[in-house]
Amino acid sequence: MPLHERKYASLGLRLAGLVLLGLGALIWRHLFAVSDPAARFKVLPYLLGLIGIASTSTGAALAALGHHLFDQIDLSPRWTVHTAAREARARSARLRAGDAQ
Repeated sequence: MPLHERKYASLGLRLAGLVLLGLGALIWRHLFAVSDPAARFKVLPYLLGLIGIASTSTGAALAALGHHLFDQIDLSPRWTVHTAAREARARSARLRAGDAQ
């Protein structure tokens, strides 16, 4: 049984999402409070912004969906790779590998 299908997985994933949202809120609060005009030339605010965006977006997805984040969905045939196309790509890769040698 995969880890995300266990009994308390959804609760754990949602709590992890809330923790990430809290971390993102702390980072954004710090970034908005800093009013140093020379800070735009430093790397730390950009790094904190990157971590803030990643943690809030991941936290929102985990908090909202929980274990349903890993649910399998049906794709339209339009978006699936057909067997003939997959075989043509493999054949092309074999030909390129043969030309390289």
